[in-house]
Amino acid sequence: MSMKQNGKFLDFVNQHLIIRDAKCYRHCQKSASFVTLSQEDSSMVGAYVCPENYVSRVVYFSLDPDLSWFEKFLKAQIGDLLRSRDLRLATRHGWELGGNAEVEISEISDHGVKQYYWTFYPQSEVEKTTGAFRCENCGKLFTKRFSDESKLCPDCAKSS
Repeated sequence: MSMKQNGKFLDFVNQHLIIRDAKCYRHCQKSASFVTLSQEDSSMVGAYVCPENYVSRVVYFSLDPDLSWFEKFLKAQIGDLLRSRDLRLATRHGWELGGNAEVEISEISDHGVKQYYWTFYPQSEVEKTTGAFRCENCGKLFTKRFSDESKLCPDCAKSS
């Protein structure tokens, strides 16, 4: 893939795959914004985050995704909240996205854009009290109870 195509990949993701009117899921139903967590020439990881920094979903867009890398990336930040059953894979095709997406995607891939996404699906009452949040200071993900009002990850909380 050439540098020209790499730029096209990220442009395509930004224009067609990031949801602009997302809602916070399972926490507050307020608007959630997409925040980039990691970006390379041919991949991007981002989270949908509400105004209280709750993370509804983390999405990994790539032409050639590496599930093992994505799991390690998430595990390092959210620990045991990550379970493989909460990871899903989707392939996005230009024809389903409308507009110029079909023409644009053909310039970067013959097979569509893959996206792994993670959403925490609690299985017990105890799990329903905890979630993933984005640190207001450093931007990393961390877990905490919903009743904890801190907006800082443990590392940033220690140093403040």
